[in-house]
Amino acid sequence: MITIRNFQDSDYPVLCELDAPMFSGMGGPILFRHIQELFGDLFLVAEMDGDIIGYILGGVHLEDAARGKLIRIGVCPGHQRKECGTQLTAELFSRMKSRGVTSVHVTVALENSAARSFYAKIGFVQKEIRENYFYPDIPRLVLEKTL
Repeated sequence: MITIRNFQDSDYPVLCELDAPMFSGMGGPILFRHIQELFGDLFLVAEMDGDIIGYILGGVHLEDAARGKLIRIGVCPGHQRKECGTQLTAELFSRMKSRGVTSVHVTVALENSAARSFYAKIGFVQKEIRENYFYPDIPRLVLEKTL
């Protein structure tokens, strides 16, 4: 059984280790601390049998409190396609809705077909392709979901 809960400071080293092979070079340790400080209630972890098997980072746009952002989701390879990501996103979206968020967006690499399929399954639709989204010259698909 998967349990979704708030991130705790003691989770930090475990998440840094879990994140490194999934998002190499994407600044997980720094990102985790920023999200903890800015959007602590939108930083969730998934546990099974006392072990962390995934996490999700969310945020809300400061200039438009009705727009949320799914910043990152990571699920251990052995637990992918077993509802962990679905449960993490459902809890994140519930919390966002209670804040007044009406839409959420996420960006994804064009070649990441697994992520694109997952996001489509949970109701995201493609809005645009943004060239040069990440430096240098890295494009991303922008997907959006209405809550």
